Amino acid sequence: MKRKGHSERHFFGVIIATLCSFSLSVSTWAQQTAPKKRLNVLMIVADDMNWDTPGCFGGAAPDITPNLDRLADEGIRFTHAYANISICTPSRSVILTGLYPRNNGAEGFQRIRPGTPNLPALLNAAGYLCGIVGKPLRQQELFRWSTTYRWQGTGDENKWGRDPTVFRTFAKDFFTMSKTSQQPFFLMVNSHDPHRPFGGGKTTRPNEERTESSRIFKSEEVRLPEILPDLPEVRKDFADYCTSVRRLDDMVGAVLDELASAKRVEDTIVIFLADHGMPFPGAKFNCYPDSLRTPLIVRWPGNVEHGTIDQTHMISTLDLQPTILEALRLPPTKVSDGRSFLSILRGEKQVNRDVVFGQFYHIHGGDALPMYSVLTRESAYVFNPWSDGKRRFVRLTSRTFKAMQQEAKKNPTMAARVKHLQLRSVEEFYNLSNDPGCLANLLDNPKSNQKLNNLRGLLREWMVQIKSPALVALDKRESKEVLECFVQSYRERVRKEVEELKPYEQANGYQF
Repeated sequence: MKRKGHSERHFFGVIIATLCSFSLSVSTWAQQTAPKKRLNVLMIVADDMNWDTPGCFGGAAPDITPNLDRLADEGIRFTHAYANISICTPSRSVILTGLYPRNNGAEGFQRIRPGTPNLPALLNAAGYLCGIVGKPLRQQELFRWSTTYRWQGTGDENKWGRDPTVFRTFAKDFFTMSKTSQQPFFLMVNSHDPHRPFGGGKTTRPNEERTESSRIFKSEEVRLPEILPDLPEVRKDFADYCTSVRRLDDMVGAVLDELASAKRVEDTIVIFLADHGMPFPGAKFNCYPDSLRTPLIVRWPGNVEHGTIDQTHMISTLDLQPTILEALRLPPTKVSDGRSFLSILRGEKQVNRDVVFGQFYHIHGGDALPMYSVLTRESAYVFNPWSDGKRRFVRLTSRTFKAMQQEAKKNPTMAARVKHLQLRSVEEFYNLSNDPGCLANLLDNPKSNQKLNNLRGLLREWMVQIKSPALVALDKRESKEVLECFVQSYRERVRKEVEELKPYEQANGYQF
């Protein structure tokens, strides 16, 4: 009996050892055939910041962005990178879909069309951990974020999102989560700075997450951009903006510190940009270069040469999604308005990088004032079908504009500038070589005819390509009746779209 029992024990021991050996071999096989280590992506997006505000792009004040300057020294900066629309939600939707607002559905504060391929959903399907912190895009069922930071205060973004410590905490937790899950990651960090309200960091309301900037700028320290007049109140307003930019830079430093602490610098491509230009007259809500130009920085260890400055290629935010997908060796989407600039990051040149198209439609539907532009390095053409000599552009309520209005009472030149900002003209044409701020409309200058016609033709080709309803307005731009018919029909359509979105907003507990 003992020998039998011993024999049975020996038999089962062999079986167990065999199973363990098989299990170990399977585990080893699984580890050996696991996907190769993938590149991570960290995208940081500023809210309402002009392209030339950071120190590495000229600087609006001394020592305004030390962390961004360091990032630029470690990568490449583009002096001709542009957003395609100058309002936050539509701009970020372009970034993540690689499609113009007309093609992704988010012309204003709207969701992208269901089924639209987008970066977090694509990367999620490829096994990436995808996170977002800061300004939310919501639409979870479409963007498929793995994890999001939900702020304590909801419904008013001006209450929260201006404390670098909060961004540091989330970034640290997110990088730890990626390490634990052994997943590559895509993290989108959306700052609320330097969006208005500017300046101080006092917390005055419940659930407010705000802190002091590491530096407070004074009026006499700032360098006003060409589009702003040198008036005392304008300087004060711009100094507060610079203070908010410094707090943005504090946040950038906090997130990059956590990336370094997690030992993920070498395998992470870092992309920094602003969603559009600053919230001052002639920038945000418009289609001028200062409305759309963005301070694009890319750091990619081992692929991008340190301290590179690209002053040649015109890059668009449409191009970010296809570039990231190619960098991660993932297939491109079947439909895209953008084009990868991966080869430029690696030091090569690309042809046909000489023009970008901009637009502005509306925010909540009823305020629709559609505008379009085509920009080259030398010239800008802007088409304002809503301009009829009476209708006023309503997005002009800032402290700076009020100061400009006061000055206009005694200064004819300022009065003309204020009138233009309020009323515009159907067409505008600018020579950017000597007027980068678009202050002198050359539409009626006979010397401009050839360049004007070339740009007008490019805009028409683009409108045909995206099937823009504004095409008839461009073709019949001298007819007030046709222009007014287009504006009214467009307004009616977008009001209907916004109204149809309300049940979706109510079902999800938020409002665009």
